[in-house]
Amino acid sequence: MEVAAPPVSPIDPALAARRVAVRNPRGRAARREPGERALTELAEQTEVGEVLLRSLTRAQLMLAVRIFAVFGCLLLGLPALFATHPGLADYRILGLPLPWLLLGGAVYPMLVLLGVLYVRQSERNERDFVEFIERS
Repeated sequence: MEVAAPPVSPIDPALAARRVAVRNPRGRAARREPGERALTELAEQTEVGEVLLRSLTRAQLMLAVRIFAVFGCLLLGLPALFATHPGLADYRILGLPLPWLLLGGAVYPMLVLLGVLYVRQSERNERDFVEFIERS
């Protein structure tokens, strides 16, 4: 009885070490997780990614413009109020004239309040953007 010799590979061992696996690119596309395509668009800076980033930037800019408009109206509105109603300057609170108290003291808490509002809204914009990316 003869013992069978192990099969000999027709491929040179040096070539076998440099083999490259070829896969169907559509196989991976079918298994993409939600948001992967949008993330790829953002990372590769394609036109779609630019549109997505532009929409986030536009939302943040509009928020900043609204906050600035509110602050500007309040800050410029107080001197206009005191100019049109000069009798308000005669009121004193804790020994300080009302215009000084409002313009010198009430402006800073208003700045802090508007800053907190801006941060919360901008974080909400970013959270909405991330949720949109993950859904698409």
